[in-house]
Amino acid sequence: MTSRSAKRTELLLQKQSEQESYRLLRMVGDISIRWNSTYDMILRAMRLRIPLRNWLDEQVLQEPDLERLALSNMDWKKLKYLIILLRPFAEYTNLIGNTRDATINHTWNIYNALFDHLDMIRDKFHHKDPEKTPWISEFITAVDTGTEKLKEYYSKTGGPVETQYALAAMLDPSQKLGIFASPEWGRSWSRKYTKEFVEYWSANYQNLAITKDDQPRSLTTPQTLNGIFRQHRQSVGPSRVNTAVMNEAEQYLRAAVIGEDSEIPVLQLWKKIEPSYPFLASMARDILAVPGMLIFTTLKIQILT
Repeated sequence: MTSRSAKRTELLLQKQSEQESYRLLRMVGDISIRWNSTYDMILRAMRLRIPLRNWLDEQVLQEPDLERLALSNMDWKKLKYLIILLRPFAEYTNLIGNTRDATINHTWNIYNALFDHLDMIRDKFHHKDPEKTPWISEFITAVDTGTEKLKEYYSKTGGPVETQYALAAMLDPSQKLGIFASPEWGRSWSRKYTKEFVEYWSANYQNLAITKDDQPRSLTTPQTLNGIFRQHRQSVGPSRVNTAVMNEAEQYLRAAVIGEDSEIPVLQLWKKIEPSYPFLASMARDILAVPGMLIFTTLKIQILT
């Protein structure tokens, strides 16, 4: 059987070489435990459409029953739709798997992007003429099934771990509270998570800041007379010292986002701004150390099942 498979592969490579000699490709198998294998298989088949047809024609001469493997033009059109449908899932899982930077900060972003993608695809499918594309209802059903499965996985970011996802998102200097600016969120969520952000910092990192209060901080080195006297007013009396220290979290959230138009990884951004938020940086390192890959081990959606 192995020998037979090897001969068929060699024949496929031969048929490719008759079309081009730049790069000869083998077929990709659909492996259920491998992310994106269905997408990769379809993409490769589309790339080898003509050599595959030529290969099958020759195989059919020896085994006529193999004609059942032939795909019609309509079948190939459906595969194009599948590529469009599955592409964002493949792109996000590849990006998450290949990055060495923190990714938990983008978990909600990715879910929202996938929901938006499925909504857009569903809307386009509903505008198709059912008489010209009678099979489109199958795709609409697949999108609806995929959306429900995505909601199931998305719900796992709520409950006891919800605050951690919110903190991770806000600890991304390139987005901060901006993640909650989209219509699907609303101001109430922004206020809720802002409160939780400050409270979490106060409960877990404020004491660290107080014990190291004598360390120099670029954020508290004023360059103007107004700044000098404002710092003096904040540092008068023990109660004001605690308030000023705790405000590091609030100051971070109120400051402008950093790096939103760049490709700088979030951990490198924190190295850049750590002198301004030295104790919040400890919180960022602890929370952003959780890899987003752990979240997406259950995200491989079988959209056709």
